[in-house]
Amino acid sequence: MKKIFLLITLIFSTLTFSKEEDIQGKWITEKAKNGNQIIVEFQKIDNRYFGKIIQLTIPIYEKGHKLEGKTKIDLANPDEKLKTRLLVGINFVSDFTYNPEKDRFENGFIYNPENGKTYYCSISFKDPNTLIVKGSLDKSGFIGSKQIWSKIK
Repeated sequence: MKKIFLLITLIFSTLTFSKEEDIQGKWITEKAKNGNQIIVEFQKIDNRYFGKIIQLTIPIYEKGHKLEGKTKIDLANPDEKLKTRLLVGINFVSDFTYNPEKDRFENGFIYNPENGKTYYCSISFKDPNTLIVKGSLDKSGFIGSKQIWSKIK
């Protein structure tokens, strides 16, 4: 009996469980259709979580684009005053609260710089180094898509 108890204790002690604070730090998104990936850094501010774009893997407009060779800006933003701001530095995901019962971050939003739209969003851990990020048209999350983001160490 002692051996079984010791074995169970060893198994559970080696498993890693994600904690709320594990979201803080740098994460990289899946590749977009154009091959770009966004590096996001999460921070906790006043009990809410925000993820700021800190880097793009393709930071300048490519050949053939009307802004070829220039740093990417928030061109698709519906607010005329924001169309010229740099994408690096904006809150890409914002306003999340952590729900310990569901072990996920909820009631947040994700901004799509490709079309200038903001969607409802929830985030959960697949494991300590992988996030499942679900953006949706509806608050309940039925109509949308998800991405897998990886932790950058």
